[in-house]
Formats: sequence, structure tokens, C-alpha cells
Amino acid sequence: MTMFHSVHAIIARLNTDKLQATHFVVPQPGLLRTVMGDDAFRAALDERRRWIGENCVDAFYFSDLRDDCGHLAGKSYRFMNEHDAIWFRFRF
Repeated sequence: MTMFHSVHAIIARLNTDKLQATHFVVPQPGLLRTVMGDDAFRAALDERRRWIGENCVDAFYFSDLRDDCGHLAGKSYRFMNEHDAIWFRFRF
């Protein structure tokens, strides 16, 4: 096993652990650079990061949201705490 494979295996395991720990999913369809443009996209991500930093104490994770064909459709925010997910959804 090469060093690359070892690092890849560790990262894959960490991602799996994060996904298992963050049960509550808030999809954000349309949150795409191609749809919103660079400045609006960055501002939207920064606003969400700030809100999470100020309001969430438990773990969260975000990833790409894909449609049934595998095309990028937006972002998906995952939270460990149900209340964090609910309030995030109300806000965004």
C-alpha cells in the first residue's frame, strides 16, 4: 500500500465517521457558483459559516448535493443536533 492509499483510506474513514455522526440533513438546492455567480456564492457560504459558528455547538458537515443523475444541484448541510438543523433551515 502506498502513502497515497493510506492517506486516502484515512480521509475516507473520517468522512464516513462524519456522515454517520451528522444525521440531520438540510439540503440547499441552487447554492451553486454557476447559478449565483462568484460574489453571491461566496457571500452565501460565508453567511452560513458565520451563522453555524455563532449558533451551533455540535458537529456539522457540508458536502455537494447531487440530483438523481449525479449532477451538482447545490450544497447539503448535515448536523449532529436536530435543533441546529431546524434553526438552520428556518434561517436559510
